Amino acid sequence: MFKAAVRVNKITSIAQLRGATLHAQRADETSRARLRENAEPCAGLDWSKDANPRDYLAAFKAHKTELGAKERKNAPLCMQALCVVSPEWVRGAGDLHDPDNPRNRALFDQAKAWAESWAGKGAVFATRLDLDEDGGAVVDLMISPVRDSRGKPVISTQKALVELKSATGERNEYSALQTSWADWAREHLDASMERGIRKEITSRQHLSPETYGLVKDQARAEAAQERDQAPDLYQTLRSASELPEGTIEGLRDYLLLQREAQAHKRDPRGYEPPQDPHWTLDDTLELALDESRNPWPTIETVRRDAQKVLDAALRFGVGMDDDKGGYEAGRAFFPALADRMHLTAAIAKCADFCARAEAFVKNTLARMQGREEIYLDHGNLWPRNAPQAVERNERNLGLRAPVPTAEREWPASPLERQKARAHTRQAEHEAEPVREKPQEPVRERERDRDDGLDL
Repeated sequence: MFKAAVRVNKITSIAQLRGATLHAQRADETSRARLRENAEPCAGLDWSKDANPRDYLAAFKAHKTELGAKERKNAPLCMQALCVVSPEWVRGAGDLHDPDNPRNRALFDQAKAWAESWAGKGAVFATRLDLDEDGGAVVDLMISPVRDSRGKPVISTQKALVELKSATGERNEYSALQTSWADWAREHLDASMERGIRKEITSRQHLSPETYGLVKDQARAEAAQERDQAPDLYQTLRSASELPEGTIEGLRDYLLLQREAQAHKRDPRGYEPPQDPHWTLDDTLELALDESRNPWPTIETVRRDAQKVLDAALRFGVGMDDDKGGYEAGRAFFPALADRMHLTAAIAKCADFCARAEAFVKNTLARMQGREEIYLDHGNLWPRNAPQAVERNERNLGLRAPVPTAEREWPASPLERQKARAHTRQAEHEAEPVREKPQEPVRERERDRDDGLDL
């Protein structure tokens, strides 16, 4: 499985454009510090609307001239976007830093095509894929969308982002960028591309492109150091054999949960809960059932391995609904957020399998006895609501399309709640039958008070 993600930084001044130019030309301290040993500075793929592909200020001026556009006062001039895919995907076709690697070229071309698919034709005025750094598989785009305003072309990054948000159904513009790029990469680069983890789940602060690069470099260095300092597996297993019996059982449960989390992480779409291959949910199950047989021994046998995962999860205080609490449960045992997310999804799928197993066995037995199937929906069987948990966790991992706004479970904004209440009241009012106002009985006019005068 490969990941696709995007980072965006709005550029609001000419000074920022000059700074981006210095970075692209390897004329600032940050860019020089990140060069690979013996790498040629500025090696990579680049293009812009200026003769010098790494002069962003000149390219921006050429962009305005080409489209006849003006910028608004105090509005962003453009967006700098980093389109990222997993470096392993590029390495699958050759060297990560080889400009002739066909996947480097495809990534370079498709990143620009993606940006112009929503920002507008000609909206990208410069693009760059650096091959002189330790990392790779990152395309740097300079995007300046132009929209019509009162009959005149005007640079408007916000309008383009709002349009993209509406097209994707996401709750904000930056989530829309993530979803759109992942979908584009999956369609035009590799069908196994997946969206990165949502910011609502990670609660991470998105960094500027330069800072993001430094953080990535530091993370790689720390990971390499941890690998060098990792204890020998043999010594670890030897130490484990000397633990008390109760501790060994806890270690067994921990390793079971780690196994399922990593299995789901490797192939989240193809993950299957653990089960005995001799007890599968298909027509062969009828051979193990007798028409008068109690279904429960068979149910327990079929879902035995999946239930072991649920039992182990319970002992570690984690479960299929941990997404509702921001995946905080189990942090002490599973420090990495991605591991907790995949573990929760795996637990949900094991729970769903247990519920499906009960429904399948009972329905099979009913059919053998000539009765109608009892359970058409296994959502109310134990563990209850497992299908909903599977769906939520897969959405959080980007494996399913976002929920339309009207169906989302997260709290709406006060304005959205107000609109929803008004819409509901209007619908209820329109649904009520028209009732005629009852008329008061017609009474004869009473005579004026008799005061003894003959009028």
